[in-house]
Amino acid sequence: MRHPPASILALRVIALVQELQNHFANILEEHGAKPEPREWLRDEGRHGGGIRLGLRDTSAFDRASINFSCVHYDDDPSKKLESATALSAIVHPAHPRAPSIHTHISHTQMRSGQGGWRMMADLNPSIVNEAHAKRFKEVLKAAEAKLGGDAIARGNRYFTIPALGRKRGVAHFYLEGFNSGDFDKDLASARDFGMQ
Repeated sequence: MRHPPASILALRVIALVQELQNHFANILEEHGAKPEPREWLRDEGRHGGGIRLGLRDTSAFDRASINFSCVHYDDDPSKKLESATALSAIVHPAHPRAPSIHTHISHTQMRSGQGGWRMMADLNPSIVNEAHAKRFKEVLKAAEAKLGGDAIARGNRYFTIPALGRKRGVAHFYLEGFNSGDFDKDLASARDFGMQ
């Protein structure tokens, strides 16, 4: 049995990432693919766990994985981490002209009270479609304008593959440690980012 965290903030983030997980799963189902759930537990569930929705080799998708997780250490004051809650979505279409998409949204809460969000996304096509790339970049620019910072430039650095002398994909976003001081506003911003 997966035990929930004690933190009210972590519970609210869980509700958000589970909503986003269902949102992504519904999109896959609209394209004729039903992901299969697989639960995993951290320390037999005492420290949380998660649910992975996965599929492979369908007519629309080569593979896809939409992962929710929440790990917490309420019973172990020696840990600096209080909770880490995340959604990671990785979708690889079957058609080579359809781009792969990766999205990650997570919230980390430290025992000290510090905490923040990480939001990442990239569009990674086998064969570049300029219209797809342009639309994805527009969405990322709008997210950056709303959230502030330089997440696109950071994404371009983060997704660089030095050994190959190139970037992975054509559009990138990486926001680390985001915390405006208003948890409700940040939670809504993370939801907006995920729903794009």
